Amino acid sequence: MKVTPNKGRSNLKRSWMFPIGLFLVLQLFFIICDRFSWAPNLQDGALFNRIYNSISHSKLFTEWFVPYKTTQFNIFTAIFSITLLPFALISAVKSNYSRK
Repeated sequence: MKVTPNKGRSNLKRSWMFPIGLFLVLQLFFIICDRFSWAPNLQDGALFNRIYNSISHSKLFTEWFVPYKTTQFNIFTAIFSITLLPFALISAVKSNYSRK
């Protein structure tokens, strides 16, 4: 008797659960780091350091979007929210509406 993997909805669920799980793990990591005042050490001349210096003083990350005390974590959260959550939401909607 040959066992074949289920090719139904479980694969669709996995495709949207991974980005949400990754996002939640990253947020937990940021909460722990922010609680103990651990911040990344950015080296001068690094690409992220140049990007950080250009956007860290904007109102978006100093007044409007401030879930953490550390500005780097706010920027990382915004980037991960823009990249991970739309894919997860679109995949979740597709898996709910795809009935075979």
